[in-house]
Amino acid sequence: MSDVSKTTINLPIELKKELKIMAIREDTSLSGLILKMINEGYEARKNNSVE
Repeated sequence: MSDVSKTTINLPIELKKELKIMAIREDTSLSGLILKMINEGYEARKNNSVE
């Protein structure tokens, strides 16, 4: 991933804690986990709109 754009989001405190725990379990960073989740959601929505 050579081209990236930094952005800021506001998360509820408890959600951020849960995501951090999830990221640790998956041996990745919080940013990596969120990016993975966004990509998965994007692909699912893209595939659903095709059908």
